[in-house]
Amino acid sequence: MRGGKSLLVLLVVALGLGAYIYFVEAKKDLTDPSTKKEKVFAIDQSKIDEIDVHAASGETTKLKKNGSLWQIVAPATLEADQGEVSSLLTTLETLEIQRVLDEKPADLKPYELNPPRFSVAVRTTGENAARQINVGSKTPTGADLYATIEGQPKLVLLSSYIEDSLNKTTFSFREKSVLKFSREGVDSLTLEPAGAPAVSLAKKGNDWRLVKPVDAKADFGSVDSVVSKVGQAKMKAIVAPDPAKPTAEITPADLKKYGLDKPQAVATIGAGSTRATLALGAAGEDKTLYARDLSRPIVFTVEASLLEDLKKKPDDFRVKDVFEFRTFNGLGVDLTFGGQTYTFEKQKASSQPQSTTAEVWKQTKPAAKDVDQTKITDLLSTISNLRADKFEDKAFASGEDLTVVTRHGEAATPATERVILRKSGTTVQAVRAGEPGAAVVSTSDFDKAVALLKELTGAK
Repeated sequence: MRGGKSLLVLLVVALGLGAYIYFVEAKKDLTDPSTKKEKVFAIDQSKIDEIDVHAASGETTKLKKNGSLWQIVAPATLEADQGEVSSLLTTLETLEIQRVLDEKPADLKPYELNPPRFSVAVRTTGENAARQINVGSKTPTGADLYATIEGQPKLVLLSSYIEDSLNKTTFSFREKSVLKFSREGVDSLTLEPAGAPAVSLAKKGNDWRLVKPVDAKADFGSVDSVVSKVGQAKMKAIVAPDPAKPTAEITPADLKKYGLDKPQAVATIGAGSTRATLALGAAGEDKTLYARDLSRPIVFTVEASLLEDLKKKPDDFRVKDVFEFRTFNGLGVDLTFGGQTYTFEKQKASSQPQSTTAEVWKQTKPAAKDVDQTKITDLLSTISNLRADKFEDKAFASGEDLTVVTRHGEAATPATERVILRKSGTTVQAVRAGEPGAAVVSTSDFDKAVALLKELTGAK
């Protein structure tokens, strides 16, 4: 019975609390000035030109605005992360007092406010005195933080979620890109993985090409992906020299300690005459690697996954599509099989009215004739969709050949490509003009293409 009475009491309390929330709190007019919270700083963030952050870690960071950009000026002169500073300024501009706890507290020490656990001070244009918020410990519930505003005696509460935005170290504010370069100007990429040949690529116009260890056309997306990942990579932490001694230098012992005397991989990105080089060393903690930008005297950590991109092989960058030709952009194709060449051209359908633009494929050589449109489309699609499964250094010397010459693009200036599809045993290679070695392609697709060609032409 006692348990039943306890449950009944709890139910009554819950219903009473719910009724209070509904009839009192929910009915409050949120537009009423009396319900609006006071701002900590009644300032426009665009007028702030100096910030001092004293973090709970003991670090002090001073930032100053230089033109339209922010710069770290202490403990060392460093480039600042503009987004990180902007986030801090927005927090300060919108920071509200949740409640005044005591107008004149007798002792601030119990709240970790004498001295404060961390603080942020700002100075605006034309003002000599700084405005400062001092932050102490969390309330017992963890929902709020005790705080004081410099020059005011009252003890106030701030929402605890703002701690991550205000309690920041110097590293939090610094620009963390592992390499600095202009993406638009990149025209070379060299990867030097330990224990494997270096891979070099060069860009001409809009096209990338492998230049080492083989000379072959490169896939734009594959190269751009590596350049993007290096350009977007961020430092996770700085490990050397000691962050507390920013003027110290890296020593040979540091390089050996972090595996940077013999890196696992080195990437060099070129833009005109400039070069930016990143070296990846030994494994760090939490799935990171020690790394170094060779132009800066620091060792930092990066995501370990970056190593996969810097250890890519030449074949990872080569164009896998055997043909640029597609049925929708094709103008004509010559197929040579068994010593006979068959030419197919895309022409306007003669049965269509002059005003239409319908086109069909027709055989024009060795004899002009109509062909089954489903079969010719299937044949050309099968050929044009061939992709390299892998690449081999040497092409077969002989075998069953299907030589394909395509014409596609603009009729006035068509692009052409010539590929020999050669079957030896159960393997089919595609040998492209101007490309080293050969690409290994689908044997079943080769057999299908030959069978369709025979059905269309009567070839033996």
